[in-house]
Amino acid sequence: MGIESVRARERLFRVNEDGKPASETSLKLVAFYVRRLLSENELDGGCRVAGEGVLGLDLPPTDSVFFYDGLVFAALDAFNNPNKNPTITGLKPPNE
Repeated sequence: MGIESVRARERLFRVNEDGKPASETSLKLVAFYVRRLLSENELDGGCRVAGEGVLGLDLPPTDSVFFYDGLVFAALDAFNNPNKNPTITGLKPPNE
């Protein structure tokens, strides 16, 4: 897992599972967690699947990009350790 691309209003994160690009299903769940954290913190922005094994974080105009990156890392931690992070993982995403 790492930041692959940094732009003024977008950051792309490379996410792996078992040494391979993360599945779309896994990325959708992590993106849901990020959007939930954004909402809970009353922040603008979004998160989405941006390609094979790539998570896209859409940023509002801000100088606090490190805080937004931290939300992505918190969502990934919740995904990897759901019992450790029940406040994030307790709400399940709607069926798509």
